[in-house]
Amino acid sequence: MTGAPALRLRGRGDRVRLRRIGRWNRDPLAELRVACRTTVAADKALAESLRAAHEAGCSWPKIATALGVAPTLSNWDEIAAAMAANRRVIWDRAVGEG
Repeated sequence: MTGAPALRLRGRGDRVRLRRIGRWNRDPLAELRVACRTTVAADKALAESLRAAHEAGCSWPKIATALGVAPTLSNWDEIAAAMAANRRVIWDRAVGEG
């Protein structure tokens, strides 16, 4: 086990899980930085996949379904807003807001 907190993705396909490794619960700001850097990396991968799907001719409703938001969404602005709202719900639960 490493000393510094880190995050590791494990699994494949629909069974991907995130594991915390190293020493957590010691420096909340260092842990926050690790989590933020990890989400930025995941967001970059998501953006590349999103671009590839759109360039391959996938419709916005099909992309919305793949992203886990309503298939009735018909453009990128609607999909991005729905994804942001979903993320906000998760954050609000974590910090006790909303």
